[in-house]
Amino acid sequence: MTKQKESFSDKVFRFSIPHVLVLILLIILFCCGLTYILPAGLYEIDPQTGLVVPNSFHWVENSPISPWRALVEVTNGVASQGVIFALLFIMGGLIYVVIESGAINNVINYSVYKLQDKSITVLVPAIVVLMSAIGALAGQDSLVTFVLVGLLLVKKLRLDKIAALSIFYLSYITGQAAGPTVAIILMAQETAGLAPISGLGARLVVWAALTLLCVIYTTRYCLKISKDPSRSILGCVEEPDGNDELNKSVPVLGTKDIVTALCMLVPFAFYAYGAAAYAWGFPNLIAFAMVAVIVVGIVNRTNPNELAVTFLKGASAMGGICLMIGFAKVVGIVLTDGKILHTIAYAAVTAIGGLGDAFTASGMFLFTTAINLLIPSGPAKVPMLIPLFVPVADVLGITRQVMCLAFQLGDGLTNFVTPVSAVLAAALSMSGVDLRQWWRYVLPYTGITFIIAIVALTILQSIGWS
Repeated sequence: MTKQKESFSDKVFRFSIPHVLVLILLIILFCCGLTYILPAGLYEIDPQTGLVVPNSFHWVENSPISPWRALVEVTNGVASQGVIFALLFIMGGLIYVVIESGAINNVINYSVYKLQDKSITVLVPAIVVLMSAIGALAGQDSLVTFVLVGLLLVKKLRLDKIAALSIFYLSYITGQAAGPTVAIILMAQETAGLAPISGLGARLVVWAALTLLCVIYTTRYCLKISKDPSRSILGCVEEPDGNDELNKSVPVLGTKDIVTALCMLVPFAFYAYGAAAYAWGFPNLIAFAMVAVIVVGIVNRTNPNELAVTFLKGASAMGGICLMIGFAKVVGIVLTDGKILHTIAYAAVTAIGGLGDAFTASGMFLFTTAINLLIPSGPAKVPMLIPLFVPVADVLGITRQVMCLAFQLGDGLTNFVTPVSAVLAAALSMSGVDLRQWWRYVLPYTGITFIIAIVALTILQSIGWS
């Protein structure tokens, strides 16, 4: 690895940020404190639909959550994420099996050899668009395991680990934030009484604008540090392994390598189709991933025992990540059991209703963003916020399509920033990048996405998009 001297700007920007797990614990304690300070309140819940009943908010007796009780809830937080854990374990094992086969190395070597000096300007944008498209069609937490592939790529291209995160993590999260078939928008549209996947054209335009931004932002950074490694936020770039330097022969890409590499993507393609057409859930994706592992073993003629050991090694690497997901879930549990989540929602919806029709959609976007910093789970927010947003939007003449898009963008465009996001914690853990370094890279990007979101919502609202 080529190390560079820390620049003056690096020293100025440096400040102490705890580990993500420590931050999650601090946020849990902060939320516990809020349950003692904020008045408790609840909306009625429709027993038939499980949705919040608008205009039913009422004050109730305070139910403060002590730090001890919050720690007790860690067990429930971990237990509630069983399907997500299974998905991460299986996908972690699949990605590791594919990497250990050598197919990814061969694909990258062949691509870099063919592109020569255009490797960054062609390969990086192509991967960003691909990952954004996967995120838009089938975005979910297990895609974070592709960061492992990114770490191989940046070694070949002499880039840094932040580039790996931007190419393989930031891209799919960005695509997911405006994806037309991801679970969050389908749930929001159904709750708002809209046809699933309706408004597809406008959503694709917003997705394309955000994806283009991700392509430009990521490629620009990669070119900058490729020309001058000292400009890396990490202060260094990755170097190819010694074996790569010794091997000067022309790379060969065989059918076996192509089939093996495709085994990482095909499960997501099947899942994206099935989720839209047949409402398939994560268990189907898990099953496809297991089949893909078997196919990789057969294609590479791997001994079944060796395949099992390799798979378990990749799956076990997800253990710490799953634990952080369980801890992050406790934040939402504290706010809910402390009966202040509805209080916060009531105050915000009241404020949004007073903004006037010119700013209502932007207000919904910004409020969802604020809530997302504490509760990144979109499905957890849909049954509470959408029923509250609907009457406000109807009274002020905001179309429900605009309202749903405001909710979706607010839910998605801070997932690569909030320390409570277990997926971000997973990406940082796999790459070895700390939160301070990542924030330095991604905060300007986040600001630009906010501008795009507000402009898009304002335009769509002005033309009455429905």
